Amino acid sequence: MKTNILSKILLGFLTIISLTACADRELVTVENSTAPIVVDLSSSNLFLDQNFPDNPALTISWSNASYSVPVSTNYKVEVSADEAFTAPQLVSNVTESNRTVTYTASQINTVAQAIGLKENISGKMYVRITSYLGADDLQSKSNVTSLMVTPYKLVYPDFYLVGAASYVGWTAASAQILHKDDKFSYIYTYLEKDQNFRFLGQKDWSPINYSLDDSGTDLANRYFKQATPNISLADHENMKFTGETGIYKITINADKNTKSLDAVISKIPVFDIPQVYLVGNVAGVNWVAENAATMTKTGAGVFEFTTTLPADAEFKFLGQKSFGDLDWGNITADGNTGFLGPKDDNGNIKFTGDGGSYKITVNIKAGTYTIAK
Repeated sequence: MKTNILSKILLGFLTIISLTACADRELVTVENSTAPIVVDLSSSNLFLDQNFPDNPALTISWSNASYSVPVSTNYKVEVSADEAFTAPQLVSNVTESNRTVTYTASQINTVAQAIGLKENISGKMYVRITSYLGADDLQSKSNVTSLMVTPYKLVYPDFYLVGAASYVGWTAASAQILHKDDKFSYIYTYLEKDQNFRFLGQKDWSPINYSLDDSGTDLANRYFKQATPNISLADHENMKFTGETGIYKITINADKNTKSLDAVISKIPVFDIPQVYLVGNVAGVNWVAENAATMTKTGAGVFEFTTTLPADAEFKFLGQKSFGDLDWGNITADGNTGFLGPKDDNGNIKFTGDGGSYKITVNIKAGTYTIAK
């Protein structure tokens, strides 16, 4: 009985202490004290040299942003073509421990392109720093400074496809580069339904990744402003392909005002063809489809053939011994890009041989071909 009374007294005492502690607890509010200030640009007039793209070109330094309580602060380096930052372009994100960052000529050239500066013409680039907390909270803008920049020929980025939806899976070192023609990059390749993918800027996971420009995507990876309906956001860094499994033409328009991603079903959506033949002025075929040389199948959609190639070699691949629907050649037009295009979007593969022996390999699933001596 005494034990029960003591227990009740102790419980009541602890309750009073807890209520008192709750009443005394204060809500901590974090507020801006001062904005980050850009204190130095290493140059006020920058001429970019395309012969030395990896050389340091511009260093930006700024003072620390202050908040009302000690917090971990992150920064964004942004540039614009106008002082009002109507269309800011993110250069990079910087952690609290760094308040000085150096960019190469290539990096500055890329952002100059993004804000619309013209090659070989000096133009003004405005710079500011934005501090933020957490995901992108309690932003504070710095003052705006500027410099004159003369870009070299504007170069659009390379895009490498990787992911479970792709032919290569999640192996960054094997990521598929797309064929680039000025602002357009494209490839006919395999995509798998309801699987994730993304694009890399190199055959590695860092530093550049490309995904949808969406609030659910990591800030540094936001790129594509529009995409076909069969592409959606999968998670904070990946996209999901929701179309039917098959061969698609993937097209990226890297124009700064467009940044689109399209995946359209190929005219030949299958890849595991029973047999592929080589037709052209090679192997004694003389462009007679009925005499086309039979290639050796080495995998699903992969065939090879070894033959001598003259200086004016031209050929294509057929899925039947006729000029029928199954027809592949160099993507879009005559040439030797190494990228495959289906009927009505291809030309002859043209190769300058020396009369020696070459192995020709076609990979319909990957959308590529190779010619190796």
